[in-house]
Parts: sequence; C-alpha cells; structure tokens
Amino acid sequence: MTKAGKAALYSAIIFPGAGLWWLKNYARACIFMVPAIVTLWYITSIIYKSVEPAYSKLQREAAEGLIDVFNFGGIYSKLSEEIHRSLAAQQSQLLTVEVILIACWICSIISSYFAGKKLDLESGTKTDF
Repeated sequence: MTKAGKAALYSAIIFPGAGLWWLKNYARACIFMVPAIVTLWYITSIIYKSVEPAYSKLQREAAEGLIDVFNFGGIYSKLSEEIHRSLAAQQSQLLTVEVILIACWICSIISSYFAGKKLDLESGTKTDF
C-alpha cells in the first residue's frame, strides 16, 4: 500500500490527523487533532453534565425508597427520559460540534491522502490507493 493510502486509512480509522502524524507532518496533523480533541471533550462534558444530575436524583430516590431498585426497566426508562430531557436543551450546540468533528475528520482524510500522494510522487512510488 502506498503512503497516500496508509495515511488516509490512519486518519480515517484511528483519529483525525493520525495519517499526517505518521507522515511526520506534525504541524498539519495538529490542525486536525486539536479541534477534534476539543470537540470530543465538549461532547463528553455535555453528556456528563446531562447524566450526572439524573443519576444523582435516581440514587437519592433509591436511597429514600421512592423507587423499586429491582425494576430495571422502570429505572432505565426513567433515567433515559431525564437524560433526553436534559440533552434536548443542548441539541443545537451538540449538532454544531458534531458537524465540526465530522468535517475535521473528512478534511483530515483528504489532507492525509494528498500529503502522502506528494511523498509517493517524490519517491517514485506507484500512486494507486
């Protein structure tokens, strides 16, 4: 497999910018890695902020005996409903961040491929994917 193909594959499967990192193009890799890390951190923090209050409330209710702890279906549906209600308020921000992450990933794959293709052409390697 050519450098272009490997770089694109690494960026597609491992993480945005991984292919560029493998090509030792560190500055260009960071252009994709940093926004991807920030968006993943943001998504994780929003999910945690949505789950933690619902989980704490459920724990308090279980400790007070207000819910049947052996009714797993009921607990799951109640917890799921609370989390979805909490996430609904953040939906537009989450959508924006998800679009940024996907765009970063796709651009990283394309950039990795062309950076690898340039190296393949310089070294005289066959440029089939």
